[in-house]
Amino acid sequence: MKRHLWKVSLKAVLPGVLLAACGGPLEKGEAPTEELLGTQEAALCSGASVSSLTITSFGTYGGEASGSGTWTVTYPANGIHLDYYIDGIKRGEQDLQGNSSRSGSWAFTYRPVSCGQAHSFELKAYPLSILSTSIDRCQTSGPSAASATFSEACPTNTLSCTRSSSTEISCTGNGAGGTGGPYTGQWQRTEQNHTTGAFYQSGWYSGLLTSTFYCPQGVPLLAPTNSDLLIEFKARDANGLESSSLSHTYPCRF
Repeated sequence: MKRHLWKVSLKAVLPGVLLAACGGPLEKGEAPTEELLGTQEAALCSGASVSSLTITSFGTYGGEASGSGTWTVTYPANGIHLDYYIDGIKRGEQDLQGNSSRSGSWAFTYRPVSCGQAHSFELKAYPLSILSTSIDRCQTSGPSAASATFSEACPTNTLSCTRSSSTEISCTGNGAGGTGGPYTGQWQRTEQNHTTGAFYQSGWYSGLLTSTFYCPQGVPLLAPTNSDLLIEFKARDANGLESSSLSHTYPCRF
């Protein structure tokens, strides 16, 4: 496993000679060996660890997940590298330098996350050695980790439809819960003609909570109904979260 994100080369340069930290002098222009660099880098990280990693709070509101917490590392580390995961997928990373106590706090936000289901958040951390000229991730073992689960309730909805005339169906929907109103309607109509096999679907579109739909009544024997009209409704709350869909089906003559 690759031990470091960034490599640090410590060189002492004297006229005409490049001196190695361990071993004899190198001829001018000759690069230190990988073994030498590894020894130098290991010295920067020797004894470094993440001694504390906490999630103070984590949750979601309006489809945005957010949280915060604290961390502490041990000498010689003075900072931390954090990887943020939502549902097992990496959604961000951050390098932070600590205070005089080699500790600090973190904060993270991400959107969108869906409502109505449980999600997982995982935080992975590595100690950092932050110098004036470089940053070295001390990855001599597996990362420290902390995790949490979170969820947010979707809004709920109601739908009622009646035939208001010989050619129209009137529907009224409503919303509740979620992150609150005002609520807007999300509608979709689907027509299927059983005689011709024609099929039409509008796709979801925004509208008022009340809507009318064209659906002519059939005339028995002369012109009976030959199609189905499917009316679907979802409520969207003030922060864009949507309820599940409700529907009604009516026979029509198209």
